[in-house]
Amino acid sequence: MGGGGSSAPPSVPGGAGGAAAPGVPATPGGGARPGGGGGGVPINIQRQRTSKSLLKMDWDYPVYFSDAEKALEESTDETVAQIVRTALPREESFAWIAGDDPRPLLVLRECLFCNGTDYALLNRKNDNEKTLLLSRWFHCVKLPNDVLAEDHPFTNLFDGKKPPHLFMCSPDGSNMLVLNGEQSRSELWGKMIATLKLEYRKDPEKAVKNITKLLAEFDHLDSMEDWRIEQMEAVIEKDGPKSRKVKKLKKQIAKIQKDKEKAKAKKEDFFDLDLIRPAPEKEEGQPSE
Repeated sequence: MGGGGSSAPPSVPGGAGGAAAPGVPATPGGGARPGGGGGGVPINIQRQRTSKSLLKMDWDYPVYFSDAEKALEESTDETVAQIVRTALPREESFAWIAGDDPRPLLVLRECLFCNGTDYALLNRKNDNEKTLLLSRWFHCVKLPNDVLAEDHPFTNLFDGKKPPHLFMCSPDGSNMLVLNGEQSRSELWGKMIATLKLEYRKDPEKAVKNITKLLAEFDHLDSMEDWRIEQMEAVIEKDGPKSRKVKKLKKQIAKIQKDKEKAKAKKEDFFDLDLIRPAPEKEEGQPSE
């Protein structure tokens, strides 16, 4: 059977992809490897490597530098001047953290309890896949737990006696929707989708459904590729690299890789929601991506 390799292809993505990415639990469902009859041992299905690469949070950590700080850094004067930290006006704060990224903002304020984690956004027990996919259409910004200090440059991003742990808005701070960090997934998704529908021309819910189907396709192709490579390595070990079986397996692997490239082309189309807001012109002093 292929020189000692597995004789039956994986019917579902299996262990070749390793453990699921943080916040990405096993795909719902399970199954048994074929070839073992009706009494096969159920396995937990994990997202494979291509899917995992698309299910990651991409955080931005903006740091404000005033003109005085820049001048001091560039100065050759040995005299050390103390820079006093001050809060920026609200409008300027939004302009700074948005930078030249025209996507809507998703801003997470860290606290002493969740410092260094994504717990205010991602659920520690349940499936975060939809959250991770929706987040790709946001400019995700994480701010430190001292952002509420009176002299922090970005403190005016937060209003009221109960500042939100998490909020979504347009890049200029308008259309803000707030969350306390303990929200249900349905509330989180509802507000994420509401914001995206204001900022993009295409439907994010339809896109998520299409991308979820595409992830399953990637999982299948990754698993098949790993299985064929495993077969080929076994054949080479038994019969040598010049075996006719090796040539056949190489063609099969090349076909799988070609199919993956076609799937990746679909991915670009599915992720393009057609942003309404054009990228702003860069201003002097604004950070660039």
